[in-house]
Amino acid sequence: MSDVTEDFADQDFPGGEASRRKRPKVRPSHIIFLGIAVLCTILLAYWQWTRFQSGSGSFQNLGYALQWPLFGAFFVFAYRKFLEYENKMIDAQESADDPDFLYQLDELEFATGPTEIDPNFLPERPTLDVEEFNQLNAQHRGNVDPR
Repeated sequence: MSDVTEDFADQDFPGGEASRRKRPKVRPSHIIFLGIAVLCTILLAYWQWTRFQSGSGSFQNLGYALQWPLFGAFFVFAYRKFLEYENKMIDAQESADDPDFLYQLDELEFATGPTEIDPNFLPERPTLDVEEFNQLNAQHRGNVDPR
């Protein structure tokens, strides 16, 4: 079977029998693509480094030479986070009884957090009556002769 048919072989379809959904695997094609992307960022960093060392190089080239490897590291980080989020979604879908499984996942993850601000956290707001407010906001212009 090809990769595409294996991906959909165990998924639930309307009218079909229910089965467990597979967790996404790290595939060789993903690793090859990720390796090519990281290699490109390393080569771009090397190119910017050689430009910086040349006679016409500037500190902008040095900045790019230091920045490109960070982009490569971000590609790896983003791929790992993608797999983590996909696995969380699949776990939530399998453990949920209704189609609103994403809400239940968020509820499980964030239900222990604070739901309101502690009243002592913010300073107390001043209370003014109307006369005091008008006195504070009275116009303070000098007398102008309206000829």
